[in-house]
Amino acid sequence: MNTKEKILAANDLFYQAFNQNDLDLMRKIWHSGPNTECIHPGWGPLQGLDAILQSWSGIFSNPDDLQIKLSHVKVEVGEDLAWVGCQENLFIIQDDGVRASAIRATNLFRFSEGKWLLVLHHASSVPGSPVEKTISNN
Repeated sequence: MNTKEKILAANDLFYQAFNQNDLDLMRKIWHSGPNTECIHPGWGPLQGLDAILQSWSGIFSNPDDLQIKLSHVKVEVGEDLAWVGCQENLFIIQDDGVRASAIRATNLFRFSEGKWLLVLHHASSVPGSPVEKTISNN
């Protein structure tokens, strides 16, 4: 597996943890350094692994079924840093239908401890992205 494939695999692992509400898996993909940062859409920056994992724990406790499918994935690789830019196509499954929205994300990975670990996840709405819509069950 080449470096780009390893970074994409690490990125996929992050979204697998999200889609499976798996906090243990989420913990394994993040770097534990004090400068690790996560910015969820509409949130302020969270710094440090404890604050980041606490946020994911709260997101995972949401009763709605959330799923992310990626598109528009781009990878840039440096010596010990790499970033993945992508569109998160978010689907929220509720009793009255499915809400769909698109978010732009940047995931920055650092090569540490022999693997690529997440040091920054920044996700936000982007003007011009598809408008959130609800697909009715009726």
